[in-house]
Amino acid sequence: MTRVPFPNVPIGEFTVTRPFTAPGLFAYRHIQAEQLLTFPDMGGGDMSAEQRREALERMVSVHRPLTALVLFLNIVALEDFIRDLGARLADVPDLEAHFPSVCELRPTLRKNPQPYARQDRDPAPLSDWAEVNKLYRRVFGVEPIPSVEIAKLHDLALVRHTVAHHAALVRPIDAPRFQYWEVQPNSLLNPPTDFVRAMSALLYRTGRDFEVAVANRLFGVILAKAPPNWFEKPPTLVVALIELFNWFGKLLTDNEPPLIPGSRDYEEQIRARAASSRSKLLELCLEELKAQYAV
Repeated sequence: MTRVPFPNVPIGEFTVTRPFTAPGLFAYRHIQAEQLLTFPDMGGGDMSAEQRREALERMVSVHRPLTALVLFLNIVALEDFIRDLGARLADVPDLEAHFPSVCELRPTLRKNPQPYARQDRDPAPLSDWAEVNKLYRRVFGVEPIPSVEIAKLHDLALVRHTVAHHAALVRPIDAPRFQYWEVQPNSLLNPPTDFVRAMSALLYRTGRDFEVAVANRLFGVILAKAPPNWFEKPPTLVVALIELFNWFGKLLTDNEPPLIPGSRDYEEQIRARAASSRSKLLELCLEELKAQYAV
């Protein structure tokens, strides 16, 4: 009897999100929120696949305020990403030599915080996107938030506030504060799934465009002052920024057999593989920068 090949995939493929970087954590949080919109299809019963799909989609809306909560999670992810990225940039050694005002992106401690309140203060209120643009224009000379989306982003921040503090119930005082959408006072926010997916995509795209705009500005200014052969021995600052921007989202595939915990020289081999992966990622990123900025 002829045996059928057992299906297999490459072992140790690096397709995981790196949550220890600001862009990696941002993507990871969006993936987590997106999973709340899909209930598992267990099959069975006397419903067709189409009927089960429709029922599962309706169950998401029935579980109020689940869709509003997904919006909340994605809005918070964007706000935290901008806060996190700015704080990390402010801590990058030598970046201040190129952008003297970068320290303005670092949150500051409050002198007398209220009980149970946040201990720090953002350099610009993250619910005021025009102010965020002003801050980044002053620090880097770039406005990373598209002005055409500011009204929507303002309202989504108001949705975040409503879900977090008022259980998704729109207060009469908040209803006229919405700039893009018209909402009814004393109504419950329970948007349909398709709308939530569209807004989640908008929020993720806003974060990615923000990241790209800042990264392009930084590398453009820094590499313009570097020697013509900077890619042969990249400056420490360039390497630090490549890592900060999550190696531009690049991934590696490793077909080597997995290491077994507890085996001989396990930790040393793990470190060696990590160093090799880091070197390969750095090489890929430098090639991309070379194609974009080399004279």
